[in-house]
Amino acid sequence: MKDPNKPTRTNNRSTNSKEQSLTKKITIALVVILILSLLFLAYTIFGGGGEEDENSFLDTSSESSSVISESSEEESSSESSSESESSESSESSSAESSEEQDESSESEEAVSGDWDPVGTEQSGEHTTNYSEGSQDRIEIKRASSVATGISEGDIIEWWVGNAGDQQVETTVSNTAQTVTYRVILRWVDNQGWQPVQVEELSNNPYN
Repeated sequence: MKDPNKPTRTNNRSTNSKEQSLTKKITIALVVILILSLLFLAYTIFGGGGEEDENSFLDTSSESSSVISESSEEESSSESSSESESSESSESSSAESSEEQDESSESEEAVSGDWDPVGTEQSGEHTTNYSEGSQDRIEIKRASSVATGISEGDIIEWWVGNAGDQQVETTVSNTAQTVTYRVILRWVDNQGWQPVQVEELSNNPYN
């Protein structure tokens, strides 16, 4: 007669089957958890690191761009400063050259004299006539001759021009061109042209 408390072979198989199924489920769950943990770890290490690397690269690129930009601005500023200094130096040299040229054209300071007007055939309101052969030109040449000591027959008029209200400037030399003068003349009503200033030039600027 069978003992009712004694487990049968069928009950043992059922119990073993349940235990194996539970163990299998636990194993699968552990494997899934392990895989998820590895994925999360990998993402944290490589994914986060990639962002940091990318940010680091962007920061480095930004700093490089900033340095390049600052360098370009400094070079541009330096070039502008050099060009400005060169321009100022050129202008200064030109001014000095012009001054030297002006000084070289004058050997002495202008001399003011107490000359008398040379006389005139003109009367009434006077307007200077610069045309060749006019009465003004004849009298201007005469006054220049008186101021420089060059005779009228030996004088060459290189320039006759306006020097202000009722004043003219002339540049004259002798025919041999050994001396050149700049003369300032002033018109005196009913008396003619009066020399007021004479300067001897070291060279003739019109020849």
